[in-house]
Amino acid sequence: MGMVMTSSTNTNKNRSSSGKSFLILFILLLLFLIVAFLFISSRPAQSPAVTESLSQPPAGEAPPPLVGAAGFQMPSAPLLAWVGSGAAPGKHSAQAPGQLALVSAEGSAAPLLDIPPQTTRLAACGASADRSLLAYYIGLDDGALYLMRGADVPVKVDDVPALTCVGAGQAAFSGDRLAYIAYEPGAAQSEFADGFLRIVNTSSLERLFRAENVTAFDLTGDGAAYISLFTNDRSEADEAAVVWWNGNAEREVVTLSPTGEDCRFVSGQITVAPDGRFVTAMGQRCKSGDTRTQWQLYVVDPAAGSATLAASDFQAGAFAPFARTNTIHFSPDGSRAYFTVPDGVTAYTVGLKALSMADLSVTNVIEKQVVMPNFGGAANAFPQLSPDGRWLALVVTTPNNENTLNIVDLSNPGVAPITLSAGSQGDVLSAMVFADDSKRLFAVAGGTDSADNSLFSVDLATGSSSRLGRGRFGNGLAVLGAVVAIPDWQIPDDPKEPAYLNLVVINADSGEKATWFAGAEIVDGKVTNQRFAFPLAWRP
Repeated sequence: MGMVMTSSTNTNKNRSSSGKSFLILFILLLLFLIVAFLFISSRPAQSPAVTESLSQPPAGEAPPPLVGAAGFQMPSAPLLAWVGSGAAPGKHSAQAPGQLALVSAEGSAAPLLDIPPQTTRLAACGASADRSLLAYYIGLDDGALYLMRGADVPVKVDDVPALTCVGAGQAAFSGDRLAYIAYEPGAAQSEFADGFLRIVNTSSLERLFRAENVTAFDLTGDGAAYISLFTNDRSEADEAAVVWWNGNAEREVVTLSPTGEDCRFVSGQITVAPDGRFVTAMGQRCKSGDTRTQWQLYVVDPAAGSATLAASDFQAGAFAPFARTNTIHFSPDGSRAYFTVPDGVTAYTVGLKALSMADLSVTNVIEKQVVMPNFGGAANAFPQLSPDGRWLALVVTTPNNENTLNIVDLSNPGVAPITLSAGSQGDVLSAMVFADDSKRLFAVAGGTDSADNSLFSVDLATGSSSRLGRGRFGNGLAVLGAVVAIPDWQIPDDPKEPAYLNLVVINADSGEKATWFAGAEIVDGKVTNQRFAFPLAWRP
């Protein structure tokens, strides 16, 4: 009995002790949870804006990329870029100019092609309508033309001079064909620029066609129209053959001669209209009489083998062989041909005119000082045509170096161009590119060479512009949807340290910004291991 009572009493005591221990543990756990909650809630909320890492990598390691905050939809496509050692293109090491590479969102660069030593020019030369095929020029004043399909390794097409991509002609695609002019040596210093028209298959690089003395061409799905200039015993171009190649055979449609004695051609341009006719713009000069440059605009009917002189006038300037001042663009419906003529202010500025294909009347669209491509380059961006062919973006300058972006609606020349000022006197529009859907134009306006400037977006439907961000942006732009890739100079706190070039991406819809490729390491406050990634194009 007593033993039983003793055992029962001990059991109750044990149960009471266990209950107290459980209660103490529960209270301690509750206190821990309360403290943890108070600690977390006291931390500042993360900003939805871009977050940038301030930590620096150990010496000798590649700089990490900076990434956008949560919510920034980073592109999954790689970015084709010129990656090299040094501060920037043009400030790179001549002994190790770098590679053509695909840069990923993680900041890694996968090399595709070594860039030859001492390269000074790496420029886009043309693209297919769907952007799957790209042509690039790499070299000095002489170099090579490369073809890139998708994200594949570029292949060399031909040895060509730089004038092939910056002078009077550029590479053109149609279907499985690529056409370009391999200009004669010294063409940029000649009275007129001409060379060999070559058309190749984009898959096999098999040469499909070759023609000599070609100064201009237009490639279509049905064939190619081109102009060959033929010279007299004084090496003066006194005859121009307008030729059509249908993919199998060539046919001289019409022969043009200068209008006047002792005159010669100094330029030519040709474009195939949507209705199949050709519009040909010729420039000529005479040794006697009126010696000013004269332009003639012909409408050529290939079916009838005839040419009609639509318009002609004298200009104060000259068609320089090193500048692409003789161009033709059609409105989307083919009712108008827009053409440029030299204005005499500089060797690479022009006026823009429009020809009505119905009554052959000519109207002025922009009187003068439109900046055009030229062999030596320029501070202002060169003209851009929107992917849908409706909009033509041009920079118009003045003798006082006041620069304005003009976006011309080719479907309605009666409407005043959309404009955007570069800023103060001396500021420029250093880069511009249309969105793939042709609804926006992105442009950099302001200073250059690491000076302050801004990235703008121009809405083409409303004509309104908005500032996407301020920075020290370079002159490279690549657009994928709403995301813009652009170089952005970084200025260290220490004025003795050099500026370095980051590659950043900006979301035009949200305004968010992130660094895609860091251009230097910062070790103990010093800028080291400068590298650059100059954007060329997004690749699928």
